[in-house]
Amino acid sequence: MANNVHIEKILQGDSDFAMPFDLTINDDCYTCSEILRLLPDKRLVVKAENNGQQLVIKLFVKSKKGERELAREKRGYQLATQAGINVPQLVFAVDNMQDYCAIAYRYLKNAKPFANKKKTLSIHVDELLHLTAKLHNFGIVQNDFHLGNILLVEEDLYLIDLASVTGQEQGKSLDKATSLANLAMLVVQFKPKQQQIMVNRLQQYYCARNWLFDADEKSLFNKYVDKAWQKRKTNYFSKRFRNCTMTAYKKTFLQEYAFRRSFFEDAGDEFINKIDELVSNGQILKAGNSATVVQVEYAGKKLVIKRYNIKSFWHFLKRCYRPSRAAISWRNGNLLQLLGVATPKPLGFIENRMGFFRKNAYLICERSGGQEISTVYKYRSPTEDELTQLKYMFKIFKKYQISHGDLKATNLLIKKKGKIQLIDLDVMQEHTSYKSFQDAFDKDKERFIKNWLGSRIKEEITNLFSK
Repeated sequence: MANNVHIEKILQGDSDFAMPFDLTINDDCYTCSEILRLLPDKRLVVKAENNGQQLVIKLFVKSKKGERELAREKRGYQLATQAGINVPQLVFAVDNMQDYCAIAYRYLKNAKPFANKKKTLSIHVDELLHLTAKLHNFGIVQNDFHLGNILLVEEDLYLIDLASVTGQEQGKSLDKATSLANLAMLVVQFKPKQQQIMVNRLQQYYCARNWLFDADEKSLFNKYVDKAWQKRKTNYFSKRFRNCTMTAYKKTFLQEYAFRRSFFEDAGDEFINKIDELVSNGQILKAGNSATVVQVEYAGKKLVIKRYNIKSFWHFLKRCYRPSRAAISWRNGNLLQLLGVATPKPLGFIENRMGFFRKNAYLICERSGGQEISTVYKYRSPTEDELTQLKYMFKIFKKYQISHGDLKATNLLIKKKGKIQLIDLDVMQEHTSYKSFQDAFDKDKERFIKNWLGSRIKEEITNLFSK
């Protein structure tokens, strides 16, 4: 068991180990070459090899209900195979280790998570709907229906994370309410444009269930989608403000930060410690009283850092109890990415604190490299594609009741290939009241059109808001 000391380190969050490392299970040695997933103190998933056979091994910590998790995984595998769903082949499942339970599957070569892209979904939408119908006809659901749990192997779809596959009366098809709620959970994993592809093909699912499909059923399903979206959004943002696979998060008496884990693993703690030095030495894009914006290169990436300054003691008193504008921008940037509205990728935020009191804060994004649209459109008219992008942005804002709050032309950037990005998100908000949204949206519309008063493209811009 000496080899398994690496597992203890990894599960405790210790990064001081070398890859690859060996894992011993029932006297067999497995060489682990990649960590696929980690839930600290609970679960570790690795890619491993033994005698030329590549495996995915899941380890569950017994003291954290590991035996129950193993039983759920085995049960989910049994249900999925009985329903005729493609799943990776089970190799072994053991619960006689001292501290862990383990289950192993054959590694699927050339497997890719189902991409959140229009092309991928357009090709495989019917297979996805039929996979879901097959689960539901057998009386089971995937309770964690997200795209990372659906693998595309050549032209076939495989289901993973089988501990989340459950059913009370397998073999007896699910009722409509449970079925549509589970299907809606899958639909909202896609961006709104892609969601529409699935909704437009919904009849395929209904045919597979032997149900009648009409306009009323489509309207009913859209209500399930709206409810699933709210749940998905809440769950997503909880992960953006806690330590997990997708986010590196930490909160102390003096500081709070959250970063995309992929960026944080490259940048490390040193980036946080050097943040003021980076701002001081960066190329200045904006030097205002309330915010300083600079462009820097770090860890091989081109970044923009926006430091939100505290201008005075009275400004500190006004801001110290409220969420920092950096944290708000971090949340809003992630929201726009969920909705498919282009914005520079948010990489993280840092808040300097003194207990409950917030001081200055920093937002870190990928550099856009775009020009302000007001500058570009002085010399040419917008293309049809650019107008379509702008129209889509306003359509999404209306559907999800979002206002930007400062929709001047300088907050829209256009990249070389014509992709438009929205920036400056610290006063953007979602509205729960339609009236408050409509008032704010009307101000956004008025402010946006005002950019083009007297311009030759005013009519084109105004037509973006026509029904």
